[in-house]
Amino acid sequence: MPSRRTLLLTSAAASLASSLRAAAVPRAEPEPRPRTVTRALAAAGTPFVIGCDSTGVTSLRYRGDRFDTDYVSAGSLLGQVIARHRTAGGTWQPLDSRTGTPAYTADTLETRVADGLLALTSRLRLVGQEMLWSIELENHGAEPLEIGDLILPLPMHTRFVGGRPSTESVLKHSFVSGHGSHLFWMRSNSAGPYLMLLPDADTHLEYWERRRLEGEKAPDSYCAFVHAAASAAETRATGTNWRQPVSALTLRPGERRAHGFRFRWVADYAAARAAIAETGGVDVEIAPGMTLPTDLEAILALRSSSPVTRIEAEFPEHTRIEPLPDRAGRQLYRLAFRKLGENRLTLHQPGGRVTHLEFFATEPQETLIAKRGAFIARHQHRDPAKWYDGLFGEWASDTGTLLGPDNYDRIKGWRIYEVTCDDPGLSKPAFLALKNAEHPVVAEVAALDRYVDRFVWGGLQRSDREKNTYGIYGIPDWKTNRESADPGPKGRDHIWRPYDYPHLIALYFGMYRVARDHPHIATKLDADTYLRRAHGTALGMFTIPMRVTGWSAYGTGFYNECEIPALIEALAARGWTREAAELQSHWARKVRHFVQESPDLFGSEYPFDSTGFESTQALARSALDDPAAMGVTRDQARAFAEKQIAANLFCRGWLEPAYYTLGSDYRAQGADSYTLTYMAQMGGWAVLDHALHGDHAPDQRPDPAELNALLRLGYASQLSAWAILNTGTPASDYGYWFPGEANDGAAAGGFEPAPRGETWLDQPHHRGAWYYACEADLGFCGALRAARTTLADDPILGRICHGGTWTQQGSEIAVIPRDGVRRRLSVRLADASLDLELRNARFASATPIRLEETGDGIRFTPERFIPHAPKLRLRLRAEAAGDYALHAGAAETHLRLQAGKPAEVELAGTGDVVIRRIG
Repeated sequence: MPSRRTLLLTSAAASLASSLRAAAVPRAEPEPRPRTVTRALAAAGTPFVIGCDSTGVTSLRYRGDRFDTDYVSAGSLLGQVIARHRTAGGTWQPLDSRTGTPAYTADTLETRVADGLLALTSRLRLVGQEMLWSIELENHGAEPLEIGDLILPLPMHTRFVGGRPSTESVLKHSFVSGHGSHLFWMRSNSAGPYLMLLPDADTHLEYWERRRLEGEKAPDSYCAFVHAAASAAETRATGTNWRQPVSALTLRPGERRAHGFRFRWVADYAAARAAIAETGGVDVEIAPGMTLPTDLEAILALRSSSPVTRIEAEFPEHTRIEPLPDRAGRQLYRLAFRKLGENRLTLHQPGGRVTHLEFFATEPQETLIAKRGAFIARHQHRDPAKWYDGLFGEWASDTGTLLGPDNYDRIKGWRIYEVTCDDPGLSKPAFLALKNAEHPVVAEVAALDRYVDRFVWGGLQRSDREKNTYGIYGIPDWKTNRESADPGPKGRDHIWRPYDYPHLIALYFGMYRVARDHPHIATKLDADTYLRRAHGTALGMFTIPMRVTGWSAYGTGFYNECEIPALIEALAARGWTREAAELQSHWARKVRHFVQESPDLFGSEYPFDSTGFESTQALARSALDDPAAMGVTRDQARAFAEKQIAANLFCRGWLEPAYYTLGSDYRAQGADSYTLTYMAQMGGWAVLDHALHGDHAPDQRPDPAELNALLRLGYASQLSAWAILNTGTPASDYGYWFPGEANDGAAAGGFEPAPRGETWLDQPHHRGAWYYACEADLGFCGALRAARTTLADDPILGRICHGGTWTQQGSEIAVIPRDGVRRRLSVRLADASLDLELRNARFASATPIRLEETGDGIRFTPERFIPHAPKLRLRLRAEAAGDYALHAGAAETHLRLQAGKPAEVELAGTGDVVIRRIG
């Protein structure tokens, strides 16, 4: 029986497919060689349609597929193998099966090559529902032969080409980590089946690279390695840090060794997990994630047909591994890490099988948030003689260089905009403002005001004394554009890029919240002025680019624009009903476009991008919360919500248990480059919001398995990219990636999983975090929104607290929030579902929140933003309708909740707050 999530993805796939336009990667791609098919492999009942020519397998399809998808890239061959070997004291010699001539039978293709020392045979054979791939090596020489590399090129059709249907191409999901390695390829509409590649019991993968293959026109191909000692040594010599063990194979004269893999089709994610476990791999479930703060614990669940016999910690003296009772057919463990940085666990199974799980331990989230805010404020250009006075500077963590318009460091050409504007330049103040709305610091607020006063107003952004007030200047910087000889859109009117506007909306709205909620913190402008500028900038996003160049802001999801609904709410609460209605009309128009007109959910600055899923969830939320106000029907809202979450999940690591893939968003090349991007956390907020507040009929509870699967993924996403924030203690020299106190709080713009390559800034890299922050702070904005503590009864992991800790104390549950913000609590127990948000206070950091097991009562100590504020503002939401009594000291108020509808209440009094259901 398929799960509701399976049915959701399947049904959403059909509607998603109709809306996706042709997609492409950013770089121009060479024309591939034509795909040739002159013969086929065939077997009774096989679901594989295999096309071949005189050189090998050129085509792989699913029999009876609803979509025209060939999984092999045009002009490439599947089933080829490359070996590098040497005798003692010799140099590595390649042997490539592509130089051989295939031999065919009805159901088998076999290619054999030899060079006098080594014989290499690659065999593809259709057997039942699978295609088996066997690789045999035999030493034909008189001396021992060392196999330093055994390379499997996997030239699948992963390049999205403009002008072609996106369903012609597939996205690769990959986990290369020992005997538990697995890969699968799926289409952007999420429609199954997916094509999986699984190693046999005695075969493993240990390394991968993208490399240019001789004779291939494609710029590079994904290559997985069974053995990689030779290549890993070469990349290590250039500075890479490949952390998994690599191996070589030594064959005695006459000795033969075989390795095997199997291709199989699976219907969906659940079937992929089952296939991993069935074939002896390890299906991994974990919460709250694999980037794990040191003040949190994780619960690890392992399922396999070959049980794990031992877990080996890389740093046993700093790692706690506690076995728990088995549950739901899985082995469970409680984990905690005390050594900051990368931590590897090795899973041991019978027969010498090992699988590596890579974790990353960080400081507590509240510490991370505080250190990032302090670092940004500390690296502000403060020179009144400079036109860029007030700019928050980019920092090169490897060299300790503060970048600015007089020193772009290693950034060249048009990419110098990264320093001053566009999303990279604007993301730092956006995060700093939203951070200070939660945890204000006097010096940081003053730095933000300097930025607004000296750099933004009348510089980066047109002031109220200029035409097109609130217009924001684009690349390369506002000074260049303002002083341009060109009066048009390429010069003095370069204010047409709508992507830039939401970051200043977030900046102004964050400063409004500082001034409103923390009046003891001095600000240069009053709350109304910040609110007015946030409103004007939001209107400008919808009107100015359209007026200047005809660029509509309605058709693309922008990062940070999910602040707009809260901004509309704040305008209405302030009594500015006209302004609220004006902005809501634009937002509703955008909602209608996405809900009713089926835009391309992957379209952004690049034809295939993963950047819109925070925005699409916010649009879906508005449609679900008030469909009439948005001008859509509830059925339309529900359909869009399911379609956009399916798209979000498609390009997110879910079955890939490494800290840099689990929960991360993927771009067109999957997990091969640029993971832990800003959309890991922004899109993670979307996954959590969908899980916690999905639209259900009043008499229908969400499926616990689906709810908790999404909670696990959403929390893993929200935590994931904290791994690219460089922080530490004096004992750890202040940072894992870039040690030294000067780098404590520095950020990386992304993570590069590959041993070597280039970032999108054309910077050479080795495996690890970037040395520029770029757009990382957009992700940290998403982490602030996603921050909440959730207590849930998980069918697989048992009771777990995401973003906090919990203990049972008699009939009560005591929860300590450690999510970094401490304002939001969600309860999803078997018999209770409740959301509580403190609007002008935080939960006390050391005093537990106490919950009754039934969910009928809750007690907590508020830490008020203003210590003696006369009233505490709360927002409550419950799954079931009911009457609630709220107490603070002697003060009491009552609240009637409708099922699934949030309600806000003000509570007078001081001291602990008690909320109790009374009917």
